[in-house]
This record gives sequence, structure tokens and C-alpha cells, in this order.
Amino acid sequence: MILYPTETVYALGVGVFDNVEITKLFALKNRSADKSVSWLVRSLADITEYAELSHIAEKIAERFLPGPLTLVLPAKATVPKMYIGEDQTIGFRISSDRYAQEIISDFMKEYGMPLTCTSANVSGLPTLSTSAEILNQFGSKQSLIDTVYDGGVRIGVPSTIVQVMDNHITVLREGSISKSTILNF
Repeated sequence: MILYPTETVYALGVGVFDNVEITKLFALKNRSADKSVSWLVRSLADITEYAELSHIAEKIAERFLPGPLTLVLPAKATVPKMYIGEDQTIGFRISSDRYAQEIISDFMKEYGMPLTCTSANVSGLPTLSTSAEILNQFGSKQSLIDTVYDGGVRIGVPSTIVQVMDNHITVLREGSISKSTILNF
């Protein structure tokens, strides 16, 4: 498990198909295992390997990615159900942060799978701005994190989450990109 910076906040990363590490991730965050986590990928081509990309979703991705957007899309039937949300979707991030880009590029070359991209905080607690504050928040559980990539202070505003289903756009969480910017792109 790694703690790494994105252009918005710090994230926790484990291989998305690594059941042992996923279990550790949920234990660290004190998060219910029935909640899905977003995936960090390198490119739009990676997204199309795992999800259905409608024309509108592609246009949103081309406009806002890489950047502070999580794009939630219908999972392809080839993705095992245990790795996707109850609504059969996956949230994807393509970070514009150079550290995150290097990390995901190296990880996918070595392991052939995306990394999780979930905020580095205990569920229900605030997302903090520095790796030291985050480690402190996790207390004794911080030992579950194998590697920390310190990228300095992060702004603390999470990504905007946009779901695109059948060319219908729903802003699930307004973050760094405003709802009006998404709906009026």
C-alpha cells in the first residue's frame, strides 16, 4: 500500500485486483467493504479497457482529464463483479500530478493493473493536506502503509465526481471543478 499525492489531495493506492491489499486498505480507512473505490489509470485507453465510454463521457474525459475529475462509468462485463460498485460502475482518475503520473505508469508496467485512488483519510474524517498529518490521523494503523510519496502540501479539495450513464451526466460530488463547468462544457 502506498500513500501518494494527486493534484487535489493525497490518495491511498493498492492494486485494484489484489484482494489482500484491498482488505488492508478498507481496514486502514475503517471503511465498509461494500463501498467501491476509484481507480487511477494512465490514459483514456486504460479506461476503455475496463469501462464503456459513451460519446459524452469521452468528450468530458478529453476536456477535463488529466485533472481533478473522477469519471464514473459502466464497467465492462469482463471486469469481475467483486471489483466494481453495486451499480456496476467504476470511477476513474487520470491525475495531472507528475508524481501520480510516474507512480501509475511504473505500477501498471510492472503489475498490469490500475491502482486504487481513494482519499487518504479515515472514513468520515477530514482529508488532510500533508503526508505527516495523514499518517498521524491513521495512528497505529499507519504501519499498514508500505511507502509514502511526499509531494508537499495538497490543496485539500477532492476531485469532482461525475457519472455518465447512457449519455446522462450526473455530478455526484462537486469538488475542484464546479458543477456548472461540467454541465456547460
